[in-house]
Amino acid sequence: MTTPPPPSDPPTVHLPTAVDAPADDLAPETEAKDTSPNRRLRWLVFNASAAAAGHLAIWSVTGDPMAGVHLVARMATSVPQLGRAVLTGVAAWAGWKGARLIRLDRLPGGSAFCIGAAFGAALWGQGTTPLIADAMAVAHPWSTLLAPLLTTGPVAAACWRLLDSRTTQARAPIRWVARVPLATVVLSSALYAPGALL
Repeated sequence: MTTPPPPSDPPTVHLPTAVDAPADDLAPETEAKDTSPNRRLRWLVFNASAAAAGHLAIWSVTGDPMAGVHLVARMATSVPQLGRAVLTGVAAWAGWKGARLIRLDRLPGGSAFCIGAAFGAALWGQGTTPLIADAMAVAHPWSTLLAPLLTTGPVAAACWRLLDSRTTQARAPIRWVARVPLATVVLSSALYAPGALL
């Protein structure tokens, strides 16, 4: 039986320390940390200036500095009608899909059954305005606070999807111009929501 050779000494590794590094290598890092602006402050200034520009534009067109807030108030009172429109669309889609799920489209004249199911479900959706108004009356303080979110949420989502998300790689001025509608909608909703309870 052969014996393995004895282990050799491991090589020594010399790691550089702060004392070994030249002073010029450390100086730029500390200077960069000291002079870089706060990211949160930049975000706040970016969005606040965009919202202010949007409100100034609305003010210059309408002559009312709170025109955006008044629009949110009018939208909030129409939540039952907006809910009816959404429920009508969802019910029509569900009627169409339900008819296809039970395979009515395979019968002779099957597409007419699918259209009829979608139409019937849409008619049901048209009658939901009193139901939504009653639900809002039962949940009074919360429905008043959530009404601006229910009405401006889809508008803000559309502004973000159509404008803001498409300019993420653009230069700062272009991103700022694309952020103005979204920031204006958010600020209008934020300004209206506390006053809805008063």
